[in-house]
Amino acid sequence: MPRDLRSDLLAAAGTLVERNGSVEAVSLRGVAREAGVSAPAVYGHFADLGVLLDAVVAHGFTDLVAAVRAATDGVPDPVERLLAGCGAYVRCGLSAPGRYRAMFGSRQVPAGAAAFDVLVDAVGACVQAGRSASRDPRADATLVWTALHGLVTLWAGWVDRPGPDLDAQVDALVRRLALVDDGSA
Repeated sequence: MPRDLRSDLLAAAGTLVERNGSVEAVSLRGVAREAGVSAPAVYGHFADLGVLLDAVVAHGFTDLVAAVRAATDGVPDPVERLLAGCGAYVRCGLSAPGRYRAMFGSRQVPAGAAAFDVLVDAVGACVQAGRSASRDPRADATLVWTALHGLVTLWAGWVDRPGPDLDAQVDALVRRLALVDDGSA
C-alpha cells in the first residue's frame, strides 16, 4: 500500500504541536523531519506552514466532534446525551492538551463553529423535550462551552487535581449552565 504522505505530514505536525505545546514552536523543517521526508516534500501537499497548521486545528475539531458523537450515539435521553457529549469534549481536550490549546489559539477554522453547533443542538434538544428552562440555547451553550473550556484548561495544567472528580464537575457545570433538570419532576 502506498504511503499517504499528506496524512503522515498532518500527523507529524500534530505530534509536534502536542510535544511543543503550541503551533508557534512548529516549523516546516521540523514537520518534514518528524515525518521522515525532505522539507520540499511538504509543499506537494500543503502550500505553506500556515495551511498545514490550519489543517491540524481543523482535524482537532473533527476529532472532537467524532468523540462527542461516539459518546452520544444511542443515548435516548437528551439530558444524558448532553452530559455524555460534554464529558467526551473534556476527555478529548485532556487527551491532547497542546492540540487543544492550538484549536482555541490564533488559528480560527470553520470546523470550530461546526463543533459548537453540535453543543447548541444538544441544549436545544433538552429545551424541546421540556428538560431545560433555557430561553436561548445558543447563549446557554456558549456558557457551557466556556465552562468546559475552562475545565480543560485548568485540569490540563494541574498534576494534583483538587476537588470533585472530573465527571462530577462536568455534570454540575452542564446542569447549571444549560438549565436542565434531572428528569425526576
